[in-house]
Amino acid sequence: MALDFLQNILDAEREANATLAQAQASAGDLVKNAQSVAREQERRAAVEIRALRQQMLEKKREEIQQTLDSEAAAREKQIADKMGSAEKNLPEAVKMIIEEVLRHGDR
Repeated sequence: MALDFLQNILDAEREANATLAQAQASAGDLVKNAQSVAREQERRAAVEIRALRQQMLEKKREEIQQTLDSEAAAREKQIADKMGSAEKNLPEAVKMIIEEVLRHGDR
């Protein structure tokens, strides 16, 4: 009976060791799976961040381009206005130059 009792203890220890080994293996698998899921989530987040950054850069580029286009249009209008003003004064300027040349043509 004492041997049976010791045998039962040994069997229980073997069973406990086997259960412990299974638990450790399961825990290892769980850790590996969790790490794999975390890596995949990080990868997806990085992809989303790159896409968001690209969208933000494109939006900002478009805003800057619109600003530059409107400023260029305003400058072109200013130039056209000044050219129009200069053209209005052109006949008077030509007349003044001709008169000056005719008055002092012998110099």
